[in-house]
Amino acid sequence: MVKERLKKFLPLILATLATVFVLAIYFSQSNNEQADAWEENESAFQQATEDSEKTTEETGKIIVDIKGEINKPGVYELEGDARVKEVILEAGGLTKQAEEKQLNLAEKLQDQQMIYIPNKEEAEEMAIDGDKETGDNNEDMIDINAADINELQKISGVGPAKAQAIVDYREENGAFESVDELNEISGFGEKTVEKLRDSIKI
Repeated sequence: MVKERLKKFLPLILATLATVFVLAIYFSQSNNEQADAWEENESAFQQATEDSEKTTEETGKIIVDIKGEINKPGVYELEGDARVKEVILEAGGLTKQAEEKQLNLAEKLQDQQMIYIPNKEEAEEMAIDGDKETGDNNEDMIDINAADINELQKISGVGPAKAQAIVDYREENGAFESVDELNEISGFGEKTVEKLRDSIKI
């Protein structure tokens, strides 16, 4: 009875074993191919890295990325002593919308440097933001020609005695023409004046 069952299922068992054997060979070859592909990709990456290092170190070339209002934005290879003007020419020149006033065409380029060329609207917005920042900073500064004793004491490092000395100096010599005149007041050394320079104005 057992032998008859074995004979009945023997073809199925053999077919299953054959299938498993074939699949094992297939996956083994597939893994080997993947490993070979990985090694090839890794080798290609290393070669590209070496070529890049050779470009910047041995040949003296640099790679620069230029974007914005330029006719042919992209990555360019130039001589190591190239200037901004040269990469602009290499990239087809500026567009009609480009704002050239903020560019330093004589600036020496660096390897891996990114240059962005703004349009006129962007340049105007940047200028406005810069003016606002400067204005805010000026509002926080104390005018040593107009401030009274109490206001002068709001300056970090200036107490009642130094505030009075500033007022006395103004009364005797007139308005300050320069922050450096504080050096002429007793108690105000060069280091003290340098610390106060960002907090006061004329």
